[in-house]
Amino acid sequence: MVLNIREGIEHNHKEMNIKILLIEDNKEIRDNIKEYLELEWFIVEIASDWEEWMDKALLKKYDLILLDLMLPKIDWITIASKLNRKIDVPIIMITAKDSINDKLIWFENWAVDYIVKPFDLRELVARVKSNLKLNSKIITINNIEVDFEKRQFKKDWKIIKLTIKEYLIFEFLYNNKDRLLTRTDIIEYVWWWEDLYSDDAKLDVNISTLRKKLDKRIVETVKWVWYKFWF
Repeated sequence: MVLNIREGIEHNHKEMNIKILLIEDNKEIRDNIKEYLELEWFIVEIASDWEEWMDKALLKKYDLILLDLMLPKIDWITIASKLNRKIDVPIIMITAKDSINDKLIWFENWAVDYIVKPFDLRELVARVKSNLKLNSKIITINNIEVDFEKRQFKKDWKIIKLTIKEYLIFEFLYNNKDRLLTRTDIIEYVWWWEDLYSDDAKLDVNISTLRKKLDKRIVETVKWVWYKFWF
């Protein structure tokens, strides 16, 4: 049984447009994992048998695959031969087998990680983020350094403190830097658990303070209708 379907969720961390293919024949485990990952804002598609997941894996672009080692009607040797290095996607094995021989076999056959049932869903999310390099993202924008793992901003080597709302606005704009975003897009992302219509004025205040703290150009207003990341 997979543990802790909601415990430890951090609603403030939302990964954008990351697709995960989950292959698990146990419906309860499959539904729990899918729900938890979606609460972390991953996009999750599911498959319950090897034929379905192989078709999906070969035809669609995924960032990571979570694969149950003990699927019915097929063994790991057959799975490995069918993969045949055709899928250049990180694979995390999910299984009840915990012997070192089983682990070594799969590490030698394209698995990047291995998690043994029963497991805490928080550990699974941590392994997913680690293998996707989501926890080590540091970017530099002119004189501003952003550490997404620590949620830390430095401007001219001095730490700049943002409120959680300011951070979420920055994160959303950065993750969608090639898009024009409406006010509603931003409000639904930042204040999604609150009353949508009471937060319209709050958006203007937070964008104003974000510009003052980082750079007045950081958020570009386009015809007073859309917003986008300037850099």
